[in-house]
Amino acid sequence: MELRHLRYFVAVAEELSFTRAAERLHISQSPLSRRVQDLEAEIGAALLDRSGPRLELTPAGHEFLRRTASILEQVDQATEEARTLAQGLAGTVRVGYMAAALYTAAALEMFRRFQRDYPMVRISFELMTHAQQFEALQDGRIDLGVVYEGVTPPGPLARELLAREPLEFMFPKGHALVQQPRLRLADMAAEPFIMPIRSHVPALTERLYAAWSEYGFCPHVVMESDSFPTTVMLVAAGAGIAFAGRQPALRFAGEVDIRSAEDFEFGWGAELSWLPGRESPLLSRLLEYLRQP
Repeated sequence: MELRHLRYFVAVAEELSFTRAAERLHISQSPLSRRVQDLEAEIGAALLDRSGPRLELTPAGHEFLRRTASILEQVDQATEEARTLAQGLAGTVRVGYMAAALYTAAALEMFRRFQRDYPMVRISFELMTHAQQFEALQDGRIDLGVVYEGVTPPGPLARELLAREPLEFMFPKGHALVQQPRLRLADMAAEPFIMPIRSHVPALTERLYAAWSEYGFCPHVVMESDSFPTTVMLVAAGAGIAFAGRQPALRFAGEVDIRSAEDFEFGWGAELSWLPGRESPLLSRLLEYLRQP
């Protein structure tokens, strides 16, 4: 039993005419009649009553039409879904991310434009440390990582810069240092600092501590945070101050104040990471958006 034979029967059953069904299917009437007869022989039951002045469905034919029409609809739907998946027009992109990297304007704009142009695509986000992302990329549990610049390990993973901006500092609303006309690193020497868990972002913290050391600055760390949103919450609650990229921090401008230190420059960035050779059509389309002006 072939799908085309089922389609032949449905056309005849809906038209109740071999002539009209043949025209609808763009085939001649003789092979259409033979195929329907073969189908009836295979089933072992008459589906059409040919004895009267006009063609009619038998009780078995009515039931077979109901079931067959449903099956063909499911087949057509599955075919369309497979086609759109293969073309990168539908499906799911699984993204692991570090919060501060995802909150950059470049990342948000990329995902926003992609979702606008491909509404049938679902983007699944999962907050993960760098190590968790790299392991998940290798295992195929995620398709894309959004990480801090320079942390993607050498080896099979590809990476591409997403955004880069100066590092700034977050303060609780109304903090005295925010009111100063000029802010220097030395002004923050006695302030309680909230830092990310070092093992979560070892490369970034090592670079940052090395840069601070050149200025003779060593933060008074009182607390470590597991994520950027947690850091913002702690700063807003008055637990201390913290560093942040300007764009991620601006997402929480209502909760914290942001200032730069005039005597300190430090470049901070975010990048995408993925496993070459495993790019789905969807991921390839998404990466194209990264490269668009």
